[in-house]
Amino acid sequence: MRHYLRTRAVVLFAFFLLFVFSAPLYAQKQSGKSCLFKVTSSGGTVYLLGYVPLMKESMYPLSGTIERAFQRSSNVVFEANDESPANTRKMIAHKSIFTDGNTLGKVLKPATYERLKEAVKPLGLNVVQLEMLKPWSVAISIVELKLNQLGFRPGEQGVEQYFYKKAVDMGKKISYLETVEWEIGFLSGLPMAQQEAFLNQSLDDDFSDVDEVMAAWESGDIKKIEQMISDSLQAYPELYDTLFVYRNKRLVFHVDALLAQKKASFVIVKVGHLVGQGNLLELLRRKGYVVEQM
Repeated sequence: MRHYLRTRAVVLFAFFLLFVFSAPLYAQKQSGKSCLFKVTSSGGTVYLLGYVPLMKESMYPLSGTIERAFQRSSNVVFEANDESPANTRKMIAHKSIFTDGNTLGKVLKPATYERLKEAVKPLGLNVVQLEMLKPWSVAISIVELKLNQLGFRPGEQGVEQYFYKKAVDMGKKISYLETVEWEIGFLSGLPMAQQEAFLNQSLDDDFSDVDEVMAAWESGDIKKIEQMISDSLQAYPELYDTLFVYRNKRLVFHVDALLAQKKASFVIVKVGHLVGQGNLLELLRRKGYVVEQM
């Protein structure tokens, strides 16, 4: 699980990069709030924590509200499971590499390729080292290297890693919403034009707004996060629909099942699932559940 989470955390940050860092942010402090939501039905409770894969060791433990909700929950639910880390690494390696005779130099526009050549030099890389990787994989590698330079370790300090260890130590039941195969398949299945756009996005960002992003998350400024994501939808509407809206409809059924257990469950999902049109909270309210921000 640990090796899987490390790889998957970087992939998740790449998603977050695409929909948040492309928009301006001016966070407003909301005292006493967090990105945790309580969903209740007759006898059942689900705590939905919307997280961002941008954490430093100094940010733990999390707010008392979040920590207490975790303590009260008998079941902890993560987005996806990996039964075999070794097989997952093989799958990612296979999906990341060109096997049809293509190379980065062949599939990228000349201007993008030249940008890439210059951009990777400060990261200690040569574009020749990346030639056989598909654009989406290169984008994620660049994101990870830039994050490391800023002191972030998505695979070591993320919210999922933090709560997974606590859940194991406390003997809580652990379950999952979907498979890692879908998540990796999503990126590897993007048309080449979208992969190139994704790569360009990773080259554009210097993550100068990282502290402001975290301020919005820590203060529970869900409206600002929603604004940030909405502002970026015009450039990537199909990608957003695939990544969030379509999956939100599937996640509703999982929450239904958890509420029917008449126990408290702690569910950890990307914050993008909790904002925007067709978000998970909206769908749950339509079903008559009580949803409140904590």
